[in-house]
Amino acid sequence: MSHRSSRFAILLAVTLLPPGIAFAQKLDKDDKQWLEDVRPILLPDEEKTYKGLKEKSDRLEFQKIFWARRDPDLATPENEFQTAYVKARADADRTYRVAVQAGSATDCGRTFILLGKPDDVQRESTESPGLRSPETWTYRDRPGQTFTGGKAVIAFDGDCRAPSGFSDQLDRVARSKVVQPNIDYRVGKDGHLTKLADLLPKDTAARALFKQPKQDFPLALQAGYLKVADGGTALLGLVRGEAGALAVSESGGTKTVNVSIAASAVGGDGKESGWTEQTMKVPVGADGAFVASFKLGLKPGQYTLKAGAVDVKDGKASLASMPVDVPDLNRQEAGPDGAAVKVLSAGSIFVVRGIEEMSGNPDPQHPFSAFELGRVRLIPAFGGALRKAEQVEFFYQVYDLKLDPATGKANASAVVTVLKDKTTIAKAPVNQIETEFAGSSVGPVPLAAFEPGKYTVQLKITDKVGKKELVQEAPLEVLP
Repeated sequence: MSHRSSRFAILLAVTLLPPGIAFAQKLDKDDKQWLEDVRPILLPDEEKTYKGLKEKSDRLEFQKIFWARRDPDLATPENEFQTAYVKARADADRTYRVAVQAGSATDCGRTFILLGKPDDVQRESTESPGLRSPETWTYRDRPGQTFTGGKAVIAFDGDCRAPSGFSDQLDRVARSKVVQPNIDYRVGKDGHLTKLADLLPKDTAARALFKQPKQDFPLALQAGYLKVADGGTALLGLVRGEAGALAVSESGGTKTVNVSIAASAVGGDGKESGWTEQTMKVPVGADGAFVASFKLGLKPGQYTLKAGAVDVKDGKASLASMPVDVPDLNRQEAGPDGAAVKVLSAGSIFVVRGIEEMSGNPDPQHPFSAFELGRVRLIPAFGGALRKAEQVEFFYQVYDLKLDPATGKANASAVVTVLKDKTTIAKAPVNQIETEFAGSSVGPVPLAAFEPGKYTVQLKITDKVGKKELVQEAPLEVLP
């Protein structure tokens, strides 16, 4: 087995799709003021997207989407988060103003907005009357907010500045305020931002399955994960349905079914945390089945994932469900000096039939559109099952390798091994990695020499600088 020579996009653009900015209008006074008003919770990619929008109407729509992404309950008319934020920002401006700097723009103010009122404040004495004293704030674990070691202690100087590097931790907290990551900034073919109303779930036949499940034909479901540009996690799902009972069309020797694919993730609180729906024309394979993909942006945690397929022509439909545990691919831990340190992680290993180079723009109606990464598209094998006459590739991504301060490079290795009953059947050469993030694939590997049966694909990552090791596994099945 060998690694492909080409490397692939490291981050999957599932939450932010910024348009070109060559002809973007300049921001007016109100646009700039809005950016300053939301600065404490604004994500870097969001600011880039906002500044790149071509027209005023798109920026106004962006603002609606911005708040909806942070709305804890879309079913209520009020955005509880927005209301609380406006109040907290006003309190911060009033309490933590320093010289000509607004209170909400200081480290003190942003911390107050993101973490709330501290549990304890210790003030140092100062010999300069009228000047602000240095302060040490202590936060302890509270519902919905926990800290390493049960508490966080933050020292601010007389100008309300926190220690170097603390802003990165606040950025992480700001990202956590996006509780509706499946609502994103999508740009249509006309170059305009998709309206919020069109991003919210509709009453469709496919979504009706979530409340009234049907089983008109066999349908199976699987899920994998990759890290996205804003640090969150993308769930990449596949559904496989038997097409025998559906309205199959044939053209040029190719059989297809026209289906609507819908998916929904429900958290432990019973609330829907992510959803998607797309109608697409899907090829029917030689085995009489169709396979289609979907993607959801989700916060780490446990969910019930439901996915359904509805035949557009005759209305036959089926639903499949499974529990999923969405990993946190943006974790941090306390370093020796107490500062937050990123933790090595990796996405799922994807067993694919091939990797296609894309010459045109992404096609949201392609059956495997969820697996489009940059300029390539993965062609996944459902369940990792392929026939001996086929060939296979293994795709993976690695995140947050530690960089050597002396060289500015990582020193890590990744090895892909195929095992059968814990015995090594095939092993790829070691892939040496010198970057913080890496994406690669192994193959193509002909399966003619593999005996029919079930195998395990194992990815072992060794971070020599960070002194970490990580092992990921995926199933591979060779069919006669």
